[in-house]
Formats: sequence, C-alpha cells, structure tokens
Amino acid sequence: MRTVILAGGYAKRLWPITYDRPKPLLPVAGRPILDYIVDQLPKSPAPVLSINRRFAPQFERWAASRGRAIELAVEETRAEEEKLGAVGALAYLIEEYRLHDDLLVIGGDNLFSFSVQNFVDAFRGQPLVAVYDLGDPEIARGRYGVALVEGDAITGFQEKPDRPASALAATACYLFPRRVLPLFTDFLTQSERGRDAPGYFLEWLRARETMHAYRFTEGWFDIGGREAYIAANLHFTGGRSWIHPQATVNRSRLERCVVLEGASICNARLTGCVIDEQAELEGVELREALVGRGTRIRSG
Repeated sequence: MRTVILAGGYAKRLWPITYDRPKPLLPVAGRPILDYIVDQLPKSPAPVLSINRRFAPQFERWAASRGRAIELAVEETRAEEEKLGAVGALAYLIEEYRLHDDLLVIGGDNLFSFSVQNFVDAFRGQPLVAVYDLGDPEIARGRYGVALVEGDAITGFQEKPDRPASALAATACYLFPRRVLPLFTDFLTQSERGRDAPGYFLEWLRARETMHAYRFTEGWFDIGGREAYIAANLHFTGGRSWIHPQATVNRSRLERCVVLEGASICNARLTGCVIDEQAELEGVELREALVGRGTRIRSG
C-alpha cells in the first residue's frame, strides 16, 4: 500500500496568512498540520506528498526536518488558476510515479483524531471513504461533500449540495484498491470541465464499484478557512485562545484567537482572529480578522 497526501493548493480563503506559506504547514498548537498526519503513517514505504512548485522550497525544508523518508511530487504550478484539481493530481501521480499498489489518499489540510491504522484495517478490497456525522445536513450546505449510506454501503454522493440529503460528510481520507487506479484518468476524459472534485469522481466510481463508508466519531477538522483553523487550535487548548510562547500579549482580551510566533498585542480586544508572525497590534478592536505577517495596526 502507498500513501499520497494532497498538498498542492493555494488556500486563498486564508490569505494573507497563506499567501506565502502553504496551508499544510500552518501551525496547529505549534506544530505543522502535516506533522499530525505523517506521525500516523508507517515509515515504509515513504508517503508521497503532492505539492506545487511555488511552495516546493518550504516543503523541502519541512521534509528534511522530519528525519524520515518523504517523497515529494512537484506539480508544475505557481498559482490557483494553473493547478490541477484533486482528481487530476492523483491521475498525474498514478501515471508519473507508476503507482500500482492499493492507495491511501489523505488531504493535507485535514486533521483526524481517529487511528489511520484502524481505517486501513477496515479495508476489504473495495473503495473505502471515511465519513463524519455532522449531526445536521444543513451544516453541509454548499460546504462539504456528503455520502448517502445504508449500513456501511455507500449508495450516493453529493458534492457540496444546496440541499444535502445526508449529514455524513465525506472527509478527505480514502482508500482505493489498485485495480481502480486507471479509472482516475478515465474519469477525467469523461467529466465536464470544473467537475473534478473528489465527490464527483466518487459518484462516478460508485456506478462501477461497490463502495463502503468508514464512520468515525472522533474529532475532524477540515481546515478550509479561518473558523476551522481556529477550531483546530482550540481543540488542543480546551477552548482557550492559542498563543505562541514567543508571542507577547499585554493588557488585552482575546476570545477564540490564534496568535503566531513573534506577534505583539497590547491594549487590544480580539475575537475570532488569526494574528500572523511579527504582527504588531496596539489599542485596536478586531473581530473575525486575518492579520498578515509583519502587519502593524495602531489606534489614533
């Protein structure tokens, strides 16, 4: 079995925090998101990390610091408009790197609390998708792909629907048997432009393969935007704002915030904010803001 981690996006929803930093390397409670994923994977064979050319140097430095083999597969893109979709990236990897084993695929911006080994152990030779019960279908509206499930059999998919028929979010954790790998390219030749998201592929594949759901109840964070990024950090603090040990906060009130290394906050009130490295805030009140690296904001 081989593992592919998809990390080739540009995360515009988190700009300016991710303008010059790849989202999978964003720190969550002081550690890059990818650390949490890779720590769950066996050291052999080496996982394949699918990245883009723009952020390749940062991924290379991260991989060198890990002390284990990580194979970097560089997609030759430098902007959102150039990048392959998730299915296109997988089709490229399968062909370019001659992947012929069962394939575990994980989104590089997803944090799971369940055991990846337990997920692998549930594999029975048919496509397997990890699904998480949101509790209310409306939460998925326009936001998550959902799976329709009977028992553990998947009977349908909806990709970010306006009217979700299920509360089971199809998370970015999949296991594909080796026999279906050629179908990624087949799907791309048949699909309409702009419909290469995983949910569309899974619904297409479902007509050709019996598919199963792996239900889990442990924590899951799909770090797409500000709220999810903050929630992932607060998970490790019991709900308190996460403040880097080398940030400075004086005479300020912070609620549901993330403050990164070297930031300085004084006489401020912040709610639902992410404050990047070396930013300086004084005498301000901000709500639901993303403050970029090195930004200086002072009242009066």
